[in-house]
Amino acid sequence: MNLVGALAAVAARGTGRGIRLFRGGAEAERLPFDELHLDAGRLACGLLERGVTAGERVAITLPTSTDFARAFFGVLAAGAVPVPLPAPQRFAPLDVYVRRTALALRQSRITRILADRALTGVLEPLLADAGGEFTVLDVACCSAASPVYTEAAGDDPALVQYTSGTGSDPRGVLLSHANLLANTAAIGKGLGVTDADVCCSWLPLFHDMGLIGTFLSAVFSGIDTILQPPEDFLRDPGRWLGIIAGQRVTITSAPNSGYLHALRRTPAERVRELDLSAWRLALNGAEAVDPGLLRRFSAHFAPAGFRPTAFLPVYGLAEGTLAVTFPPLDRPVRTVRVRRDLLGEGVVSLLDESAAAEGAREVASVGFPVAGTEVRLVGADGPVPAERPALGEIQIRGDSVTAGYEHHEAATRAVVHEGGWVSTGDLGFRHDGELYIVGRTKEMVIVFGRNHYAGDIESIAAAVPEVAGGGVLAAAVPSPEGERLVLFVETAATAAEAREHLVGQVRQAVSGALGVTPHEVVLLRKGRLPRTSSGKLVRYGSEDLHRQYGTPDPLTPPGAPGPPGAPGAATPG
Repeated sequence: MNLVGALAAVAARGTGRGIRLFRGGAEAERLPFDELHLDAGRLACGLLERGVTAGERVAITLPTSTDFARAFFGVLAAGAVPVPLPAPQRFAPLDVYVRRTALALRQSRITRILADRALTGVLEPLLADAGGEFTVLDVACCSAASPVYTEAAGDDPALVQYTSGTGSDPRGVLLSHANLLANTAAIGKGLGVTDADVCCSWLPLFHDMGLIGTFLSAVFSGIDTILQPPEDFLRDPGRWLGIIAGQRVTITSAPNSGYLHALRRTPAERVRELDLSAWRLALNGAEAVDPGLLRRFSAHFAPAGFRPTAFLPVYGLAEGTLAVTFPPLDRPVRTVRVRRDLLGEGVVSLLDESAAAEGAREVASVGFPVAGTEVRLVGADGPVPAERPALGEIQIRGDSVTAGYEHHEAATRAVVHEGGWVSTGDLGFRHDGELYIVGRTKEMVIVFGRNHYAGDIESIAAAVPEVAGGGVLAAAVPSPEGERLVLFVETAATAAEAREHLVGQVRQAVSGALGVTPHEVVLLRKGRLPRTSSGKLVRYGSEDLHRQYGTPDPLTPPGAPGPPGAPGAATPG
């Protein structure tokens, strides 16, 4: 079986279900699954007539639309391999976009890019100097009269999924038809999907959580798949909530920051106008899960019928196709408290639930491995026994796990180990058989010989009320005296006195919780922190960010707890 065959099986049911695109809160496009299968075959014929060959990598640079679905399955039906890439963003720096896109194009040896009419005229001049020759095709002009479906084997390449690049330049994860079919089947089983379900997503389709976790999983389950452009959600998350209410949506997926955005932008009077009682699963993944946020969200939307048991903290990554672990359904989010100071040293010390919050970190369970996937933890001395609550790097293997990266042998050797185990770079521990994620190996900040998780520091600073949208990036920035802990903090505050007060609050919050004071707090306007398309912070490049916005020589000595407004705070607008 391959992906096009799986789509054909769904199309043959003749249910009338399919992909529905909403813009501005109203349905704008509809594409039933049987029409999608036919359109994919016609596009495949047109691509073959233009010289596309079996196994060729074809980039898809399209906005969230039914055309994206046609292009994705059309490339597959031609026997080629789709490589979804982002389109230029209106407010994003073009030099960064061109560099990252050109890297992917060269890495995958791409010569053809599928776009729409509007993007065709933009991409060609942008990529003219990127190195290599590219042909940008308008997907609407590529279809032929008759459909063609090229056969592909289960172990043939089916997708090159470029990682989000939060900790390094993105790499192309190579996934087979078998990988994708195994993972989407595991997702359907883990979520208990039935014909009565309706899925809704605003996540970008070039990102694994949007493409595989919602779009492909919903398509292969044969359920109605409602898509919303990400910019619509960011502009007004109330539209997303309105679709969930109006269309009786049962399944959504979003990162923690997405639910936070919806919470902050939905006043109580708007909540009372919504009916969220059909919403049975709200998957939370792609970034650290904040148990406190889940409780606040549940309480805020309870008048609309939202149930706390709908929240499902999940764990996954591109190297595992997507889904790695899910918790059991229909239960409250399970959390434990651990000693924060010892966690930085690799020791998991569980605390009683009645323990004071000071010095404790609450961590949410992400459950058990999905069907066909194995998980183990590896410490400095080798695999960590399953019964021990000890910290280790998470490694995975199974039907959904990649064999490596696209044309990048060194990166593949670094993560693929004997026995098929693949390193994730994530750190976690087990308790009662369930997995808990605490950070990434590359997100550790060392201050005076003590390890601190960047996510820990960021969550503490983000809890300060004047921080805009939780926008905090913790980084270790090199200096002649060694690495300095620098916090980049987004805020809407503009008055000098308010900004000075905020710097003091952030410094005292971090110092009080962790016993370490930032050498420098850099205040930025909202939107200045670099993020991926799904909202995750981009961690590499913090030195460049500091050179642009920070102070060259912070006055606060390392580790000194300064009073509000103490030196060492750069506050560029």
